[in-house]
Amino acid sequence: MSSKVEQAPVLAQAEKIQSELVELRRHIHKHPELSFEENETGKLVAAKMSKLGYRVRPGVGGTGVVAEIGSGRTVCIRADMDALPITEDNPNGYCSSNTGVMHACGHDVHTACGLGAAMLIAANPPKNGCVRFLFQPAEEMVNDDGKSGATLMIEQGCMDGADAVFALHVDPKTSVGQIKVKDGAMLAACDTFEISIKGKPSHGAYPQHGIDTVVLAAQAVQAIQTVISRRKSALEPAVLTFGGIKSTTYRPNIVAEEVQLIGTSRYFDDEIGELIFVELKKALSIVEAMGGSYTVKRTKDNPAVMNDPQLTNLVRSVGARLLGKDGLIESNYEMGAEDFSFMSQVIPGSFFFLGTKIEDSPRAIHTPTFDIDERAIPLGAALLAECARQFLGE
Repeated sequence: MSSKVEQAPVLAQAEKIQSELVELRRHIHKHPELSFEENETGKLVAAKMSKLGYRVRPGVGGTGVVAEIGSGRTVCIRADMDALPITEDNPNGYCSSNTGVMHACGHDVHTACGLGAAMLIAANPPKNGCVRFLFQPAEEMVNDDGKSGATLMIEQGCMDGADAVFALHVDPKTSVGQIKVKDGAMLAACDTFEISIKGKPSHGAYPQHGIDTVVLAAQAVQAIQTVISRRKSALEPAVLTFGGIKSTTYRPNIVAEEVQLIGTSRYFDDEIGELIFVELKKALSIVEAMGGSYTVKRTKDNPAVMNDPQLTNLVRSVGARLLGKDGLIESNYEMGAEDFSFMSQVIPGSFFFLGTKIEDSPRAIHTPTFDIDERAIPLGAALLAECARQFLGE
């Protein structure tokens, strides 16, 4: 980072609270909670925000927390809090103590950055408006009604009267001191599809007496993968991935009656999303041609994250001031998905990536060894705080 970065007052203030933010992050990391179960994390956040002087509303969207300070024109800062069903494999003192649950997507960092931004703003409360913090549950999963934490919080009024919303996400591929920004489509829309293929069971020694669903599934997977490579323009970004396949009988000598597959399709243009699903069903006709039958269910998880150009220019301005011009990276399309998209459909929003790379040992998200360079935390806090202040003209 340049000398200009070191002279920025908000960075000096953020550096003073770095040890506290790291401690908060490590506590949350050590005690991860799954989607819709963020009870202790929510209590910690609510207590901290109340102590800082914020007006606090707990239990929004289940375990979420809404906290605000000031009045008038309102800008929101969103941070998600949930962890993943992954067993951590990190030799550090803050490794998850909750077996099978891990902060493998950095939501502990997002929460710490949000709390840090709240500390910075509380030290000099806004005079020209209101800053509202949205500590969100359940970004990673949906409930039985197909709703994630963002949708549930929106339904309970978390964005009522607000004018803009900002959020960040850790990026273990980008160095500390850098952020990635982009106008328009930043993250993909995501659909989940569930396929059931049915045939006829038989003994493994006599497959001619049955209809082999494993063979049908193998043929179907091959056919479906041509949807991306042959049924849409190569200029339209999209990806289709099978995440799981299982038969109803997992035995070496039985031809299974049913095989189930699950996967996702990701895209930016809704017309491409519709094309993928139509062509997927056509590709599945190979199952019927070989004597089987199938059903397919599509669930629309998240729309694409669309960044408002004016707000993203504001992020660029703040980033250049705090990090220097070398700290700004113009992002390409990212095929990940985020339910922040629901918030940015309600009001203008901007979502950016915060560099958290451990230079000598990069860690991928959603893996058992994920971790970050904690020097990024005060930077994230300062960036969020300054985005809110600049939006309010302070």
